[in-house]
Amino acid sequence: MTMESFFQLFLDGVSVGLLYGISAIGFILIYRSYGLLNFAHGGMMGFGEFLFFALSAWANWPVIIAFTVTLVCSFILGLILEKWIIRPVFGRKNLIHYILITLGLALMLKSVLSFLFGNNNHHLTVFVSHAFSPGWFNLQFTSFHIIALTAGIVVLLLYRFFFAFSPQGISMRAFAENRPAAQALGIPVKRILAMSWAISALLCAITGILLGMMNGPTADSLSVAGLKVFPVIVLGGINSIGGAIIGGMMIGLLETFVGPYVSPPLQNLLPYMALVLILFIKPSGFLGDRDFKKG
Repeated sequence: MTMESFFQLFLDGVSVGLLYGISAIGFILIYRSYGLLNFAHGGMMGFGEFLFFALSAWANWPVIIAFTVTLVCSFILGLILEKWIIRPVFGRKNLIHYILITLGLALMLKSVLSFLFGNNNHHLTVFVSHAFSPGWFNLQFTSFHIIALTAGIVVLLLYRFFFAFSPQGISMRAFAENRPAAQALGIPVKRILAMSWAISALLCAITGILLGMMNGPTADSLSVAGLKVFPVIVLGGINSIGGAIIGGMMIGLLETFVGPYVSPPLQNLLPYMALVLILFIKPSGFLGDRDFKKG
């Protein structure tokens, strides 16, 4: 392996891994608020990806307008799902109801997207012209790399600002850290739970759009990408935001290096092999707490 090919694969892995990490942040938000896992994560990614495709490619809307409308609609989708589907069953002792509902949502979203768009690859519009992405230091620095890295940094900065300085973000942090104390202080619980789903759907849309730019949007590919959130959060820690980024980078780099130099079929299998291994070695993940339960 030459140094040029190594750095190229490293760049590819970091770009994809950063997107996995952003998606995992949305997953962790719901977990820290509800204490439950969202199996409809891939379907929410698919909703944002295909809505953006329909607006930008079929309706010929300007890319920025299509992107903005997609984010707004995904945010609203999160609010609707939380209020009308998740909240009615939240708090029941039998968690199988919640698991079945999120699994049903995942299958429903995938089926609707497959019916509307088919299972063929589509070409997804990119934001940055290839004229602005020359090779630097013998690296193929493409539009995808520019957008993925920029979006990742911007999302992380906005996320940090929102949860560190905004009243809503501070309330969500307090609720995640100590739910009884937050409720005693009068923090609106329903609003916090709704915001966790809305922000998660927003992050899913961003991830779905950018992954669709790389692979072309298909309902099956989004289901696979949605499942990769599990090895990501297990590696980094299921309740750690920083761990989500680290876990995403690790999965992205593993996939990128294993595919060309070991075996392409192993590329999709390796994240789940890493998941099983880390569960044996360090079940809480690299940056997670030992106690996974949230009170």
